[in-house]
This record gives sequence, structure tokens and C-alpha cells, in this order.
Amino acid sequence: MKALVTGSSGFIASNLVRHLTEKGHEVVSYDIKTGQDILNFDQLRNTFIENEFDEVYHLAAQAFVGPGEADPYRDLDINGKGMLNMLRCIEEFNVPMVFTSSGSVYGLTDSFPHKEDALIRPTANYGCTKRLAELYLQKWVIMAGVNAKSIRFSSVYGAGRGMNGPVNVFLTLAMKGKPLTVYGDGSQTRDTVYVDDALYGLTLVQRNGVPGEVYNIGCGVEHSVAEIATIVSSLTDAEVSYILGHEFSKFDVARSYYDISKIEGIGYAPKYSLLDGIKKTLELERGVSQ
Repeated sequence: MKALVTGSSGFIASNLVRHLTEKGHEVVSYDIKTGQDILNFDQLRNTFIENEFDEVYHLAAQAFVGPGEADPYRDLDINGKGMLNMLRCIEEFNVPMVFTSSGSVYGLTDSFPHKEDALIRPTANYGCTKRLAELYLQKWVIMAGVNAKSIRFSSVYGAGRGMNGPVNVFLTLAMKGKPLTVYGDGSQTRDTVYVDDALYGLTLVQRNGVPGEVYNIGCGVEHSVAEIATIVSSLTDAEVSYILGHEFSKFDVARSYYDISKIEGIGYAPKYSLLDGIKKTLELERGVSQ
């Protein structure tokens, strides 16, 4: 089995490369940091010409809210034109693909937990361009018959994530001996999913997903930021401090958690609870083997 993984230097994609390699797959990485540009159609097509891929995982993207607001045209190019280039290639070479979209497309939806068919109300350019990419994918499935699916991750955490997402932010602070700063009263909620469960869901959608469909990948459980901080504190003895009256960014949402019944219908079942996932991440960050 030979797989193409785009955006391979990113946290989730680099773990996916490791996961697929451990499963015995041959993996070709494609990443801007090593000179492969998703916006260069000829370069991308030549990669398909030079390799007979059995599957594609398209993770290359402009992946954060801030840069998308600072340069919306770059955001649109990478997430929109990049998808068009990939769809042209998988159509020509007849290769199945999974595209990693984002829960940011939900934005201010009033559907709790978020269902895939919820009213989409993105608050950031990033969410808009991810939704655009989903629509292009669906159009190619309908009109060209490609085998492509989309997934929307909740808040993915794990060793090496850095200061992204509440779990990794708190773990990073704790390991530096700093207090765990909670902004506001900590009642904001997130659906957090350990990276191994996220990868399991991603590869499951590749195998069992229906072309053109979107699948949530999370744990389907709503945890408050305060609860996450308390768990990290209990495992590290880090102090928890609250900054009340904090004014949140207009891009922040008060609640975010996912309905995962659709992906459960094709065999998904997350293995890590929040506590177990945090313990595992902490062990790996500390270099302690299990």
C-alpha cells in the first residue's frame, strides 16, 4: 500500500506518516517545508506520475485563524486552489482521498453537539475556506465520480503539539513550572481527542467512508476548560490561576463538541478518555515509556 500525505510536517500529518509506516505502508511525504508546493499543479501532478498511489491523505493547508485573517487571499489560495489541484490529480489518476477539514466551519452554529448537517456559521476566514474545500470535493464526487471524503477534527492533542489546544497549552505550562492560566471562569467547552484516536478515525474514513460525505472525528464528550486544567493540575501539581473578566477574541466560541454517531456507524470508537489521553501525552512529553 502506497500513500501520499500532504502537509506532512504538521502535527497530525507527521503522526499519520508514522502510523502508516508502522502499519507497513510506503509513504510519500509532500510538504512546503521540503519544497513541495500544493499550489504548483505541475509539481503535484508529477508526484502522481512518478508514484502509483493507493490512497491520498490531504492535510496540507493554511491551518490557523490568525494568518487567515491577516492574509485572506493566501488563505483562500492554499485551502481553495490547493484543493482544486488535488482533486484534478485524484480524478486523473483514480486515487481515493480523505481531506482534513476542520470544526472551525461550525463557528456559531447553535447545534449541540455539532452534527455534520448543522447550520454552518464560520466566524473566521479559515473556517470559510475549509468549507469551500469541502464543497469543491463534493462537487467532484458528484460530477467526476472521484472517491473522496472529508473529516472535521475536534481539538486534537498529543505529544509534540506545542501550545495548540487547551490540553497541550496546559501541559506545556505545567512542564515549564508555570501556573495554568484559565481565562474567564473556565466554562468554555471543547471536545478533545487524543491523536491516536484521531488517526484511527482518519484511516477508518479512508477505508469505510462514503464518497462525498463529511465525518466528525472527536470523542463526542464536552469538557470545560476548567475541567481540563484541573486534570492537568492533578497530574503535575501545577497551580491553576483564573483571569476573570477576560475579553475573549471574537473568533472564540463558548461551546464546541461533536456528534460522532455518523463515524461510529462505520466502526469508530475512541479508546482514550480525556484522563487517559492526558496521562499518555504527559508520559511521552517527559520521555517516560509506558
